[in-house]
Amino acid sequence: MERWLSRSRVLLALCGVLLAAALNRRDPMVYGMFLFLATVTVLGFVVPWLSLRTTTVRLQTAAGTEVNEGTACDLNIVVERRARWPAFLVEIETEWEWASQRVVLRQTLPIVRARKSAPASGTALAGVVRFPCRGHYRLVAVRLSSGFPLGLVHARHSMQCPDIALHVLPRAQPVHWPLPWSVAADPRGELTLRQRGASFELGAMRAYQHGDAVGRVNWRASARAGELVIQHFQQTGAIRLRVVVHAPSLPALGNADSAGEQTIRLAVGVCDAAAAHGAQLFLYGSADLSPVQDAALARRALAAALPAGEDGLRWASARAANDAAAGEQVALVIPCDLPVMALQSALAEWSGLDCAVVVCIALGRAGTTAQTTAAAQLCRTAASAGCATFMEVAT
Repeated sequence: MERWLSRSRVLLALCGVLLAAALNRRDPMVYGMFLFLATVTVLGFVVPWLSLRTTTVRLQTAAGTEVNEGTACDLNIVVERRARWPAFLVEIETEWEWASQRVVLRQTLPIVRARKSAPASGTALAGVVRFPCRGHYRLVAVRLSSGFPLGLVHARHSMQCPDIALHVLPRAQPVHWPLPWSVAADPRGELTLRQRGASFELGAMRAYQHGDAVGRVNWRASARAGELVIQHFQQTGAIRLRVVVHAPSLPALGNADSAGEQTIRLAVGVCDAAAAHGAQLFLYGSADLSPVQDAALARRALAAALPAGEDGLRWASARAANDAAAGEQVALVIPCDLPVMALQSALAEWSGLDCAVVVCIALGRAGTTAQTTAAAQLCRTAASAGCATFMEVAT
């Protein structure tokens, strides 16, 4: 019933009733009421419609533009007015789609002057345009609406939609890494280990023993000592962190308040913490793709991360465990609603490896009791496997 009782239909019905009453009673007062209501109805219908028919929108945003999640961004929307009179209170809607999720961004221009162009996203309106969640969004619709002057009827007009895509990068959740950064053996590393190995930095010298490689003999030191002297070099290494992320699936995918999307933000924070300490980063999002080894590329990869299935975390962990070496550190970034069996199967891939595993658990912005209980159970599962844990709540 409410669907049929719209403002436009009510106004038309009242005009019809007053017109019938005026013709029936031939009363000047009723005629005046009919003329007044008819004038209001015409203004409510015609003026907004004419305002939009002579108004066009141009988007000057370049394809592949990158913006940050939750921050104000400028879409470079330009509104052009062809008529000789100005338009007032014009609302611009841009609809974006990514991973079956749709985001509608609205901006309202107080005035568009006659035969002039007006930027729709300048300093005053830049704070209105915000993408609440990361993703690769594509523009699917551009609409104009106006209810000026009376607001009784809102005229709408759909514009031709240009082919524009925006990459919304996830923001980082600040992370304090719970473990000291350990150094793993790496012949190309820039750090020096206490272990002896092949490098160019001399560590120690000792007398020759039977079975030592002749190539390690330092002939100058041997000439001075009068006996064969073996030289040992310090082993080089590097700080390495392998990050395995469980990408969210529906309905958490694209929901900014969900624990799944907080997992992506937490993974960005872990990658930033590794980069701040000079660690080599290896990001695993899927078992089919090669790991990402750059912090900037990692953020772009996480912006487009899609679910890899129920066993995606286990397969990604198996890929990372196959590439890992002793002394490296591993971060498993998971949401609080991950099944315990999925975590156990992922941790089983790291059993027997000399790697420090940290389970990073993300909680949604709501922070319900159910989420806290599930996160505590995951912490106990990780602790029983000898892994460190920490939890982060969306802010």
